[in-house]
Amino acid sequence: MSRLQVLFPFRAAVWHACVAVMMLSVAAAGGAAEPRSWPQQPIRVVAGQQPGSATDNIARLLAHALSTELGVSVAVDNRPGAGGRIGAEAVARAAPDGHTLLVAGASNLVVAAAMEPDLRYDPVKDFVAIGRLAHVQYGFAVHPAVPARTMGELVELARASPGRLTYVSLGAATTTGYGMATFLREASVDMLAVEYRGISSAIPDVLAGRVDVLFNEIAVLAEQAQAGRLRILAIASPRRAARVPDIPTTAEQGFPKSVVNAWFGLLAPAGTPAHVLKRLEEAYQTIVRSPAMRSRIEALGYVSMADAPGQFAAAIRDEIAVQRATVATGGKASAR
Repeated sequence: MSRLQVLFPFRAAVWHACVAVMMLSVAAAGGAAEPRSWPQQPIRVVAGQQPGSATDNIARLLAHALSTELGVSVAVDNRPGAGGRIGAEAVARAAPDGHTLLVAGASNLVVAAAMEPDLRYDPVKDFVAIGRLAHVQYGFAVHPAVPARTMGELVELARASPGRLTYVSLGAATTTGYGMATFLREASVDMLAVEYRGISSAIPDVLAGRVDVLFNEIAVLAEQAQAGRLRILAIASPRRAARVPDIPTTAEQGFPKSVVNAWFGLLAPAGTPAHVLKRLEEAYQTIVRSPAMRSRIEALGYVSMADAPGQFAAAIRDEIAVQRATVATGGKASAR
């Protein structure tokens, strides 16, 4: 037998083996190109505030709608504390597989980034913006025992007894905290801050008269005012609130800087696969553009929003830059 005859079967076997390996590689690559279906398990929507808060209200609305749209269980995971920063950090450190999401606001994304030098997450780099869902109007209210019916009268009381009037604070880097701080700075008055972990634990003390002033969302204030347990003095927004149209704005009463525009949106951890983000964004846009969701948001006293991911991400970056510049010049950060 010649040398060629001996080598041919060997070379043929090697050739067939190489072809087989190549085919397996192509098949494997093709399989990898086909992303696994999502979601594969229940989804957690983390809310960085207590049950009953604005963040929690929005999270529960969104969780119910996502569950219907995606066909899986979606539960709200309340992680209160540190002005929503505990919840945001938990999501920033979560597995980026689309099964842990965050409902966040200007407090723990924008103000925290401007005011907290030791913030343990980056609002821009650690998250992927899905979209903003709602704008929330805030206002100033007092217990009925406080003899003030306007912001001007509240200032007069505070100036007559510096440090005597008390107000609810959830921390400087929160909407409630910096909203009051901005007003106190503009009015040049002194009040005593009473710190709380969450608004749900603060409201009972205000209703009982143990704390005098509350700066919070209009939906909460209006409900208590209608029952005679609070008196709303002003709306801290550029325009009056539809729910209480007779209440003037802070600007109308001579305090144009005491304006806060809070919002809430949905985010996923950075690194979430593109096919998951695409499906999530599609579901989100279907939800926020539906008349049913808009009606539910408005029923809570909020204003419906439907930002696309790019719009939301740009808004976060721009607002952080503005707030950092404000803090650098000695001012107070605000959710403008």
